[in-house]
Amino acid sequence: MSESYLGIDVHKKRCVYTEIDSTGKVVNQGRFDNTFEEVSTFASSLTSKVHVVLEPVLNYLWLLDQFEPYAGSIHVATPFKVRVIAESKAKTDRYDARVLAELLRTNFLPESWVPPAEIRWLRGLIRQRHHLVKTIVMNKNRIRHLLFQHGISLSVFNIASPKARLTIRGLCLPEVTRQTINQCLKIVAIHDDLVLELNKRIEKSVKGNPTVELLQTIPGIGKLRSATIHGEIGDINRFHSSKALASYTGLVPIVRSSGDSVWTGGITRLGSRPLRHALVEASINAIRQSPALRRMYSRILYRSNVQKARVAVARKLAVIIYAMLRRNESFRAEAA
Repeated sequence: MSESYLGIDVHKKRCVYTEIDSTGKVVNQGRFDNTFEEVSTFASSLTSKVHVVLEPVLNYLWLLDQFEPYAGSIHVATPFKVRVIAESKAKTDRYDARVLAELLRTNFLPESWVPPAEIRWLRGLIRQRHHLVKTIVMNKNRIRHLLFQHGISLSVFNIASPKARLTIRGLCLPEVTRQTINQCLKIVAIHDDLVLELNKRIEKSVKGNPTVELLQTIPGIGKLRSATIHGEIGDINRFHSSKALASYTGLVPIVRSSGDSVWTGGITRLGSRPLRHALVEASINAIRQSPALRRMYSRILYRSNVQKARVAVARKLAVIIYAMLRRNESFRAEAA
């Protein structure tokens, strides 16, 4: 049996596939439900002569785990680049699956990096922590908004601190507002405990990791942030340049050019959100601790605003991190 190429278009409820042979002829098409039973049955029908390709959407990592023991090779396409290469007016699930298979057959497939098991585990912890922190921030903002609606503004950094709680308890507020604030405070307290638990698990999982220890030499980056950066970046060698890593963080500006006109907008916000947040948060401390980064921040702040200056420093940190990890060198203040 000759080799074949199987493209799979993954959806929430079902997957559509197209299989082509080495000449590009369609030899099989069909679909299977995105359930454990049907995916397992389909996976067991594969052979070592079949090369599978799919896009990194929904539960693709689980699908990869099911296909890997049976297929000859597993490939993950880069969605944005595939759309650019294979732009067409015809848009069907079978067509999309065939495009993936054809790109793999002709060696034109732009491939995404597939994280190993230990990075997947770390990312799971990091992204759950990111979700919990977002919930905490949302509820704290809700409390401040409720107080603002009644003409109250508390000058405290942490609106859920014991001092703030005591102050809120003494305020004259409508009963429904007080009940809502108390519910928000309970949510914050519960999620704070969950975050502390996750912090311990993350720190334990990266204990003794040389990459994490190397990243901690950067001013403003402690164990949790270095673990986040390591987990979201993974293998630094998958990025061909510091610009590619900066693009992955989503901290690069949008650029549109036509003829002699060039327009730049806000940052793209593409790529890893936890990584982007970790770098922006780290930039605040890095500005205080690194004279070189502080000078850069002040120079940009002079002609712009605080937000843009912090983002620029965060983007500079991404460039520094790329150089450090590629050279396996600690942070050098003069290199910043």
